[in-house]
Amino acid sequence: MTTLSRLFGAAALAGLAPLAVQAGDLPATELSVIGSPVNSPNWTNVLQPFWTETVPAESDGRVTAEAVSMTDLGVKGPELMRLAGAGIADIIAGSTTLISGELPENDSIDLAGLAQDIDTLQQVIDAYRPVLEERYRDRLGVVPLGFWPTGAQVLWCAAPVEDLDDLAGKKVRVFSTTTASLTAALDATPVTMAFNEVVPALQRGVIDCAFTGANSGNNAKWTDVTTHLVDLTVGWGVNFIVANSRTWDGLDPAVQAFLRDEIRDRLEPAGWEMARVATRQGIWCSVGDDRCEPEATAPRNLTKTDLTLVELSDEDNERLRRIVAEQVMPEFTRACGADCVARWNETVGQVVDIQLDPAG
Repeated sequence: MTTLSRLFGAAALAGLAPLAVQAGDLPATELSVIGSPVNSPNWTNVLQPFWTETVPAESDGRVTAEAVSMTDLGVKGPELMRLAGAGIADIIAGSTTLISGELPENDSIDLAGLAQDIDTLQQVIDAYRPVLEERYRDRLGVVPLGFWPTGAQVLWCAAPVEDLDDLAGKKVRVFSTTTASLTAALDATPVTMAFNEVVPALQRGVIDCAFTGANSGNNAKWTDVTTHLVDLTVGWGVNFIVANSRTWDGLDPAVQAFLRDEIRDRLEPAGWEMARVATRQGIWCSVGDDRCEPEATAPRNLTKTDLTLVELSDEDNERLRRIVAEQVMPEFTRACGADCVARWNETVGQVVDIQLDPAG
């Protein structure tokens, strides 16, 4: 049994607070759910077992769900939030990275370089959750039920790198506007490129480095075409789970309470632990650390290789902090607007000790 496949069982045995709603109080309820790509750990180890095993078991079969992967439906990531708002499914899970254009606030919790560790990210999301709950319902017609990350997005290089100064002049594959801003501020050249084009581009020298997840880069064999793994986290790939607001408002209050409790006490902790495992093991296996457990991220097992790990110095971390505050955040400020910035300052800004100028 893998680390991730034990998560829900461990949660059930961990002395969690008893649910406020008894299964016998629940009316029979059937839900339709769309989730992550079919072969992803997020689907296989978190979402699918939650909806097909945990929810029916904890409700004594009174709450059930027909859960399908977005892959099975041929749905693309950017479409998910619109499908949720339109009520195509009752509940939908996806990535905020892929729907950032739907709402500026989506970028608020995962700006490039903002949270260098997962504990800070969790504090950021907890602080900003009330804002997202309000904006998602008002602007998108959905009720957010939970958030958790996929794992740290780090830097893979096919050229020697010892510190941030060595990135100057290098061509770096990026995946978002704020990542591009951070890359440019490091005097590197940001290059937008599809994920499946990265390996040949690194092989041919079209790019020198590329950002992606610590585990997904290993899964995609970036270890075959890179030499250095830089522990520079530019994002976490935050996932969301939302309910169509009309569907949610029509559910029996006992079912609402049951689902909120189950998502808070079981689904979200499993998602956060998945991200911790994926980040640690993705790095450890890629650099040949003795703590590598290739099957920890099953069904996509990792490969143990011997890349050189580059960890940021205190000076690099301080430089990164200045760049985020002075060169990454202004772009977000302009896109978000004065009211959005004020709410960010009151919440996330207090966590990361950064205050933005609403005037940009």
